[in-house]
Amino acid sequence: MMAAPFLFLLTRLPGGLAIVVAAAVISFGTAALVHLVTLPVEFDASFQRALPLLKEYIPPGDMAGARHVLTACAFTYVAASLASILNLGRWLTILRR
Repeated sequence: MMAAPFLFLLTRLPGGLAIVVAAAVISFGTAALVHLVTLPVEFDASFQRALPLLKEYIPPGDMAGARHVLTACAFTYVAASLASILNLGRWLTILRR
């Protein structure tokens, strides 16, 4: 996609750049959507699946630490979702100019 503007200048395709811009917006939008869809799955995997399973292997005194680690793991997906949404918003702002 980075070389596409130069290729369209060389080949002089009139609508080529618009196609690449639309493909980029769709690509960033799809990434943001995938991140948002995986959020509930990750929270379910961390707290409904992993935490009860860890209770069999981890002493009760260490469960608070395990919960903190699972919370941090889940929030990495939240951070990735926010970064993806902000990246999409940044590109939409750039393209509006």
